[in-house]
Amino acid sequence: MWKVIKSLPKISVLSLCVIPSLIMHSLHMGEGVPLFLLSALGILGTVTLMGRSTEEISIYAGPLWGGLINATFGNVTELMIAIMALQKLELHDVVRSSITGSILGNLLLVLGAAMVYGGMKYPVQKFTRTGANVNIGMLWVAMICLLVPTFVHLVYNWDPKLNKANFPILEHQISLAAACVLLGLYALSLIFSLRTHRFMLMPHEGEHEEAEWSLKTAVGMLLGGTLVAAFLSEVFVDSMNHMLHVQGIGISEMFVGVVIVAVVGNASEGSVAIWVARENKMELSYQIAMGSCLQIALMVAPVLVLVSHAIGKPMSLALNPFEMVALLAAVQIATTSLQDGESNWLEGALFLATYVFFACVFWFHP
Repeated sequence: MWKVIKSLPKISVLSLCVIPSLIMHSLHMGEGVPLFLLSALGILGTVTLMGRSTEEISIYAGPLWGGLINATFGNVTELMIAIMALQKLELHDVVRSSITGSILGNLLLVLGAAMVYGGMKYPVQKFTRTGANVNIGMLWVAMICLLVPTFVHLVYNWDPKLNKANFPILEHQISLAAACVLLGLYALSLIFSLRTHRFMLMPHEGEHEEAEWSLKTAVGMLLGGTLVAAFLSEVFVDSMNHMLHVQGIGISEMFVGVVIVAVVGNASEGSVAIWVARENKMELSYQIAMGSCLQIALMVAPVLVLVSHAIGKPMSLALNPFEMVALLAAVQIATTSLQDGESNWLEGALFLATYVFFACVFWFHP
């Protein structure tokens, strides 16, 4: 247990925000910006603990399972935040923006930072080309499924001849169809990567690394962190809603969803992916970042659509045009840079530059 405490000094500091944020929420103190910042720091500490736990589990399970576990539990936090926000109709735009932000964050920010950080030490880092090509193909299918509801929304808003009364129904029907297709594709991708073509996606054997934690300790920390994150997610969403719609602080909802919520929700797998790239484990780094990106597009977004219909507050997958352009640009850059199965620091800088530019666009968006 001492090894666990000794290896987590920074996490311990951030985790100190957990209890005060829960107390302030229960006593209705500091609602709005103070509670929003405090709960965000608490979530960052919690998901960093979860990320450290999944890094230890990946040593026991291998990079494929390790990447899947890390991406899954990293996205659990964001899924909980989004489900809490779905219950408030005024936050549906923030939920959709957080989907965009998570895809952009993992594909451009996390993977780009990992390529830069690892590339500063190793001139060329490699990962499996088969995995890269398959993942990019799935990203393009996801973009098509997001583009069509967005296109329907824009066309019905622009064309005065169309029947406005039927357009919300059509938009939601197309979104439900897209959700079912994406969930089916996600299930097939798991079968492909973990069973039928596992041998093609496994990296070459490298130096064996010893785990610092026992498997039971790592699993316990992971489950405990997930439980704490569930409580903090409700605090985070309530404070965000108060900050945006009661205090009216003047920050774009799109920026909050695309950048702030996405960064907080994806800090876990992001920190691990960047760190392991420095240790020349680019295969694991790629599996974490791309796996999380695909999980958001193929699993989290469809689940949110289905849950929103189940609770009687349906949400469509129609995105803002700026979000759609950003996603298409990110996938196109990934297609150009990743298909060769190699990375370097300059390619990572291209990813980061694109992310910074679109973050500025979302900041200035009214």
